[in-house]
Amino acid sequence: MSTPDPRITPYKPDLAASHLKGVVEAKNYGDAIRHQVMMPVIPLHKAPASASMMDTQLLLGAEFDIYDIHNGWAWGQEVQADGKGYVGYVPNMALARGVTEPTHRISVIRAPVFIKPDLKTAIRTTLPLNAKVTNQGQDGDYVRIPDMGYIHVNHIDAIADTITDTKGDFASIAELHRGLPYVWGGISPDGVDCSGLVQTSLRAVGQEAMRDADMQEATIGTGIDKGTNLKRGDLVFWKGHVGIMRDAQTLLHANAHHMLVVSEPLGQAIARIEKTAGAITSIKRL
Repeated sequence: MSTPDPRITPYKPDLAASHLKGVVEAKNYGDAIRHQVMMPVIPLHKAPASASMMDTQLLLGAEFDIYDIHNGWAWGQEVQADGKGYVGYVPNMALARGVTEPTHRISVIRAPVFIKPDLKTAIRTTLPLNAKVTNQGQDGDYVRIPDMGYIHVNHIDAIADTITDTKGDFASIAELHRGLPYVWGGISPDGVDCSGLVQTSLRAVGQEAMRDADMQEATIGTGIDKGTNLKRGDLVFWKGHVGIMRDAQTLLHANAHHMLVVSEPLGQAIARIEKTAGAITSIKRL
């Protein structure tokens, strides 16, 4: 049998999703039970241990299909419209069975949740860009979020709203992340990695993207010749790395050299990156 990409295919030697019968070999097959993330940000690990590598993060309101639970860890797959969400282990205590359809999405890099609909009251928590919430009613300029508190209307957008041209500029969203730390697997205000920055920025304007740089290179946009004049929003790929062009000469990317999300001249980045990752492998235009 062929072995599909394990990053996005729910199988392991002892268990695989029922729909993978005849595709992968496993001791047992089972159906998923859909759950929803109930905390602002949770890690998705490669192994069922908090010290194992974090492959990505899941945000409040994200859906997760569970196939197995053991010792407090849920093994399953993030739900994406294309069926290609990441597979891994998440803390079971952060999930709730069933799904509440969210109405709004956090539209700022980090939104405070107030105890009362008043900017002078205490902040109970903060929610990251792209977290999904349900509007349980409005009190003045604040929306009530179940079991949490109140969020200002300027910090959320209705999921059903048509995206305007301004909000369609995902590079503007990416620029909000300048100065954040580089965190492997990160897609939150606590830190991002290179492909996480691309995925997060595209999600904020209603475009889903796969998680890793190689996946994005294979599925996003149209390839353009390396001699073409670059434009804002072009994606530049190296082996294992991706950056976003702010203009014809300036690259924005989360990188392990600076351990930050930085903006720098493309030529400068090329000269440094080619020493470890080689030459540019492709440039894609959305």
